[in-house]
Formats: sequence, structure tokens, C-alpha cells
Amino acid sequence: RLYYQGLREKGKSHQSAIRALAFKWIRIIYRCWKTRTQYDEARYLLALEARHSPLLKP
Repeated sequence: RLYYQGLREKGKSHQSAIRALAFKWIRIIYRCWKTRTQYDEARYLLALEARHSPLLKP
């Protein structure tokens, strides 16, 4: 939801934001499939933290 809202605040249209979000999930799902691992939200949050992502703002 934060990713979508961030795109909307940057001026992206609803359809464009949904496409970007879908592409992001496709990359995550593909990686899980290739490595035969389950999605781990904690790992994703650690990666965001390491990159100082603005998505983690409280």
C-alpha cells in the first residue's frame, strides 16, 4: 500500500501505479520460484532497511 501511495504522490496514474506494483510482485514471485523458497516478509523489510528506503518511514 505504501509503494502504491508513493507512486500516486509522485504523480503516477492509478493504472501506472498498479502496473508498477504488479511488476514488483512478479519479480518477487519469480525469485521465490527460481530459488524454491517461500516469500519472507522479514527478509524484504531487512532489505528495505539496508537501502534506507522511504517506504519504512513511520
